[in-house]
Amino acid sequence: MPYFAIAEQGRLWYSVRVPMRKRGIRRFFVCAALIAAAWGGVSSWFYINDLAQPVLQPVNQSYVGYTKVPRKAPGLRMEPFTFKGWDGGEVQAVIAVKDGEESSRQLSVIGDLMNNPVERLHQIDYVLVCVDWDHGIRSALPLAESLTAAGLTCVLWEPRGLEDRRPYCTHGLKECRDVPRLLDAVAARSGKDEPVFAAVGQGYGAGLLLQAAATEPRIRGLVSIDAYASLRQSVKRTMPDSLLRPVVMWLMDQRISRSVGMESFDVAPVERAADLDRNVPVLVVNLVQDSPVSNFNDAVTIYRRLPSDCRDVWTLRSEQDPAEATHRELSFGRGVRRELVHVGLLNDADSAMSSIVHWINDRVVDAVEAPRINDPARPNLTAAGIRL
Repeated sequence: MPYFAIAEQGRLWYSVRVPMRKRGIRRFFVCAALIAAAWGGVSSWFYINDLAQPVLQPVNQSYVGYTKVPRKAPGLRMEPFTFKGWDGGEVQAVIAVKDGEESSRQLSVIGDLMNNPVERLHQIDYVLVCVDWDHGIRSALPLAESLTAAGLTCVLWEPRGLEDRRPYCTHGLKECRDVPRLLDAVAARSGKDEPVFAAVGQGYGAGLLLQAAATEPRIRGLVSIDAYASLRQSVKRTMPDSLLRPVVMWLMDQRISRSVGMESFDVAPVERAADLDRNVPVLVVNLVQDSPVSNFNDAVTIYRRLPSDCRDVWTLRSEQDPAEATHRELSFGRGVRRELVHVGLLNDADSAMSSIVHWINDRVVDAVEAPRINDPARPNLTAAGIRL
């Protein structure tokens, strides 16, 4: 074969082989990019799902494996009943009163009250107690023990509904709609025309009751223990601080929205606190000192938004506080807008319940006995016969 023919055949083969090689390389990189994108998408989905799961189902691991409604509890007699919740499902509840041999918590409160008795608590008929979304009745028993030691009657219920009818938690946004129905059921059992209700919540329960009390005028006093100001801020504080955090938050909100029809910024007890009736005394207590979910700043933020004529905020004493100090002063703003906040100091978490009982005896009973002051900016829903 002539040389020029061989050379021409080589150029032809080269002209075919090079584009094929380039096309093969492009296909390889495209496939690699698709595989990497698929792997990244799956990994991101699992990561977002892991972040959203504790928000969608905040399960208290301490009570996993226990029955929802205990048959008995130390120092308590419990009367179970059910009522129809906001979603049409049945909700379990109990009325707890002091009975039998006192528990250690009850003995601690009784010992404190012997030196400084409370004599007006009989004017409060019931205290709503809420702590957790999961195992709501069982998790509220420690608070109920302390409150019943002072002679109060407590009402506990399951925010998750009978037989876990509600698979996902809305952090009080929807669960607070159960409260008016619960009050109706308790009032019907009591036989009284207008029983007097107070409320004590901790953690999740504190946020729920802040949202419920904003639209329920029958709650005449509220104690909020370790409530977070905003679900969104609490979730952000539990996440690593990085440039991708806003993107992760947005993706997690989409995951939550598809499950329960809400986003994290929809749950803000601090915003609902501003809607409370000024006649309702509110005590904001901070006991958890190192939790990213709720902290002292959350307690002060909620306190400052309260319109109540009688509001207080307490926290635990720190090493920086003088031994003889009974309160800590905080200053916010400047000039005429300067606000001075007096924060009450508690010696320890164990004695906090005795102080809370005294606060209920003094502040809440005073509010019950005093005439209600109308707020022009707030409609009188009770007189109009409207229930939200």
